[in-house]
Formats: sequence, structure tokens, C-alpha cells
Amino acid sequence: MVPCRPYLLRALYDWIVENHLTPHLLVDPACTGVILPAGLKPEQGRIVLNLSPAAAASLVIGPEGVEAELRFQGRPFRVSVPLQGCLGIFAQENGAGMQFPEEPDLGPPPVSGAPDPGAGSSKKPSLRLVK
Repeated sequence: MVPCRPYLLRALYDWIVENHLTPHLLVDPACTGVILPAGLKPEQGRIVLNLSPAAAASLVIGPEGVEAELRFQGRPFRVSVPLQGCLGIFAQENGAGMQFPEEPDLGPPPVSGAPDPGAGSSKKPSLRLVK
């Protein structure tokens, strides 16, 4: 199965913006693949990024994670956070949002051309009327 986290991230982001609030992403900077400016100092091992439409240029919330161009000390910087590094998303003004639990490894996504488990069986399908 594919992870549900990118779908939840996108839905919560849209919900927060639609309510005219400021979406903030809670990030684990120690996660493999996280790209942030070197000068950021995590508080309690976490970084909070402002993802409001005014602050985040070319925001992409996709199946691999979150990418955007943010400004740090007046300079643009391309930020990349894989799904495992996205710990939650919430509104700055009231804290509404969600913190994500650890997702289990659900295995690879199904392949569209994969053989059917019942394929190869010589038994013909049949229908019967149930009253």
C-alpha cells in the first residue's frame, strides 16, 4: 500500500489555508534526506517551517515528501523534506492540525501488471442465484 501521509498533508494544508490560517510543517531535521539551511537551530530536535502561500514558492506536497522554496534571513533556499521527516502540520494561530504517528512499512505498492493470485487455476468461474 502507498502511505497515507502525503494525502493527509495535502488535505490538512488545503484546510488550513482555506480557513485563512498559516500552515506550519513540523520537521525532524535529523531524518535522512532532509535538506534545510545549515544555520537553522532545532528546538527540542524539531524545526517548524512556514508553508503559507505567501512564504512558500513552488510548494509541492507529493508521494516522496514536501519541497518548496522558502526564505531564510532574506535569502531563498530550496527545502526538501521526505515523508519520514514530516512529523505534523498545524495552523500557527490556533494549533489546529495533526501530528503524524510512525507509519509501518506497508511494502511496495501493487504493480498494475501483476498476475492475479487465482490465475493458473483450471477451475472456471461460476455464478449462482441467491434468494
